[in-house]
Amino acid sequence: MSHSWKDPFYLWSRFLLAPQAVGSVWPSSQYLARAMIDAICLKPGDVIVEYGPGTGPFTKLLEKYLADGVEYIGIEYDQKLYKNLTTRFSGMRFHHGSAEDAPEILKSYKLQGASLIVSGLPFANMSAALQERILNATQEALLDHGMFRTFSYLFSSMSPRITHFQKMLSSKFHEQHPSSTVMRNFPPARVYSFSHPVKV
Repeated sequence: MSHSWKDPFYLWSRFLLAPQAVGSVWPSSQYLARAMIDAICLKPGDVIVEYGPGTGPFTKLLEKYLADGVEYIGIEYDQKLYKNLTTRFSGMRFHHGSAEDAPEILKSYKLQGASLIVSGLPFANMSAALQERILNATQEALLDHGMFRTFSYLFSSMSPRITHFQKMLSSKFHEQHPSSTVMRNFPPARVYSFSHPVKV
């Protein structure tokens, strides 16, 4: 399923109005999507949560796991993007809401804790307080062995917000996996993987 030609125009307009909700003016490339989904091992009954599916580049690859009995739920804050996702991926479950509420959302759909959370959220544009609320929710929503995977654009990797975010990530997970850099994306990006959340 390819992107609509309208996607970049909508992302651009939303970025101008709410940069904390939309981190890029262009959909993520297939190369970034593959890096985000690389080496994922899931079994029937496992749960995938996707934060900010947006126009669906990661969702498209995650869809294949449904055939193996894996549960999926995408949490999208933008109402128009949410509606578009339900049309493009009619066989998948989406929730219009905030990643801050991930544990409660999982419970409302009678889903167990997540084995994998994949995030397309623009953490570089968020306040430290919002970053922490989402990471706290992620810790709670993940199973003890669960993995959290996210990315940041290379041009923002040294920004104070991303530096603070990375420090918080390291404190909230027992294990950090090697990162990967994706140059064939606009803008180029770095993928981060953390697993085994610290349970409070």
